[in-house]
Amino acid sequence: MTPYAHQAEQSVLGALLLDNAAADRLGELKARHFYREEHRSIFVETLALISKGVPADVISVWDRLQARGTVSGGELLPYLNQLAQNTPSAANVEHYAGIVLDKALLRGLLHVTGKAEDLARNPKGQSADQVLDEVLSMVSTLAERRARQEPKSINELLVDLVEAVSRRAESGDNAMATGISSLDEMLNGGFRRGQLVIFAGRPSMGKTALAVDVGLSIAEKHSVLLFSMEMTAQEITARALSSRGSLPLSRLLGRIGDTDSQSWGAITHGCSRLNELRFAVDDTAASTLRELRMRANTWKRRHGLDLIIVDYLGLMTGGDGEKRHEQIGSYSRGLKALAKELDVTVLALAQLNRKSEERADRRPQLSDLRDSGEIEQDADVVALVHRSEMYEPSNETLRGFAEVLVRKQRNGCLGDIPLRFMGATSQFEEWDGPIPSTAPQKGSWRGGYE
Repeated sequence: MTPYAHQAEQSVLGALLLDNAAADRLGELKARHFYREEHRSIFVETLALISKGVPADVISVWDRLQARGTVSGGELLPYLNQLAQNTPSAANVEHYAGIVLDKALLRGLLHVTGKAEDLARNPKGQSADQVLDEVLSMVSTLAERRARQEPKSINELLVDLVEAVSRRAESGDNAMATGISSLDEMLNGGFRRGQLVIFAGRPSMGKTALAVDVGLSIAEKHSVLLFSMEMTAQEITARALSSRGSLPLSRLLGRIGDTDSQSWGAITHGCSRLNELRFAVDDTAASTLRELRMRANTWKRRHGLDLIIVDYLGLMTGGDGEKRHEQIGSYSRGLKALAKELDVTVLALAQLNRKSEERADRRPQLSDLRDSGEIEQDADVVALVHRSEMYEPSNETLRGFAEVLVRKQRNGCLGDIPLRFMGATSQFEEWDGPIPSTAPQKGSWRGGYE
């Protein structure tokens, strides 16, 4: 038998007709939670009148329903009268609404279990893990719809904030350190859960190298999953071994003789360091947001998860909309939602367009983000990776000089971070020399808080 509370639905509607102020005590009740179609129509029209400040009574609701033709039959007016007369008081409307919500949740569970059975019997090429992830996603969505979130007063919010400050004072900051102290300082300690962080740059500027370098550092204490849609897992592994073994990538990918004890020693040292990290790579090409979400859910369930790296936005597929900027926007919105849903940081890489190369200093700006301005809107942090030496390769003063230009940060300041890029091992470290004269001096561009 379908879960359904006929009297509770009638009592909610009757309470609204008796006392329009009862609409403030309905909690999360929506029209979709009613089982009977005529009840949904009555509820919608009643709330529409109340929201406009027009008294909603038997006659006004009946007139609106008649005009719209949403409920047919000559018994509508008597039925509305019955609803109002059979409800003794609006005092218990919150209780009635809760019953209607509970029944709607049970119907939703029946729907999900039915779809789960259909998927189990006919997976349509999906693995058992993929089917499980899809079912878990449906259950999670159902739970989110049922969850009741009410506004909190500033007094309550202050208590929560002070408690969080106190916990950080006692147990340390919960930010994930990136391994680059100047970047951590700019980001108030590092990456934080629920954030969408964007590293963007023109091709060959080192944004992937920076993302991998940061990911490896975070993996020393946390679980990291890299979705690499551009490079293979072996290429990422080679870069990681080169970085942590301090062995030039060209040397690692070449032929190392049996007597080259220095190189083999570096490989052994790098393997030892990497074996201690919780760092995983998924190199599935052209992943959709749904596929990425499913695999991230599975990995978190099995191994825990703190940081997701996506390399890169432009190679994802299956986004909403026909135009490219609409699809890219759907990816950034989806990744931000995923960060909050899984309570992780999502670090996504993005390309910049060519406009920066038309400027005299070729330094990128936020407006150079390729394909969609929604990336800037959705992200909590946007950092632009720039290396002047790419445009002046013969200028020795620029050799290895790199900048991370933090141009958006919801909860922090903006500024430029000078770094040294060691291309042979794809590593970044603090810049300890004088700032090259052809580049803006450290601190010369310093924005305020957003």
